Amino acid sequence: MRTKKPRESSKENLFVVGVIVLCFVVTLGLSFIFSGKGFLSLAEVFGKENTRTFYAVTVGGYDDMTLARSTAELVKSRGGAGYVVRSNEDGKDNIEIVFAIYKDKTSAENVLNTIEDRSAYLKEIVVNEPSYSWCEGDVKTAVLNAMQYFDTAFDVMYLTSNLLNDNAMTVEDAKTKIKVLYTQIEDIKSVFYQNTQDAQKSQITEIKLALITTLALLDNVEYSSTAKCASSIRYQLVQLVYCYKALVQGL
Repeated sequence: MRTKKPRESSKENLFVVGVIVLCFVVTLGLSFIFSGKGFLSLAEVFGKENTRTFYAVTVGGYDDMTLARSTAELVKSRGGAGYVVRSNEDGKDNIEIVFAIYKDKTSAENVLNTIEDRSAYLKEIVVNEPSYSWCEGDVKTAVLNAMQYFDTAFDVMYLTSNLLNDNAMTVEDAKTKIKVLYTQIEDIKSVFYQNTQDAQKSQITEIKLALITTLALLDNVEYSSTAKCASSIRYQLVQLVYCYKALVQGL
């Protein structure tokens, strides 16, 4: 007579799983040790946040703001953003000028290779993915829909500035594109306000401010010439990314 093999208890199953996980961690840890990185790097692997990276074609090394602004105006006259970024590292001012900003590294590198100034480089702007653990239900749905404002605005502004720079779009056509985009963002804002009117979260207020700021950026685009229009849109695009980065840090 054949007898049934007794089932393993739940404790035995947990023990087996625990051993497998422990072996994995030890193996991974040893690989980091032998590579010279140690357990600090191992901790970084498990603690790493989801991020997205933007790539700014940049020139830096300016010690004088007046000189940087003068150079930025020259960049603007050629259709670049001419956005001046000032930071302080080790007690020393670091002044950079952003020519343009991109979502992918390949596009940024292609542009970088065409710039005459060989001191230009790519500046990475790392943005954490937003956290939505603070909201749920209909409010979360409203938040997710509203947050689409960023990619909607970025894509239209990015494409329009490139077409202008390539003389593939007129200033009037660009003006129409930006007006349509303005209406889209205004619609997103209106729907968000309506769907979150009873929500009392500080994050809701931050998103509302981001939408208002985006509308202000679009309203500041200049249309006096092709180069000026391309430059203005690229300038506002850089501001859009930095504002978005600040927003998600508070979510």
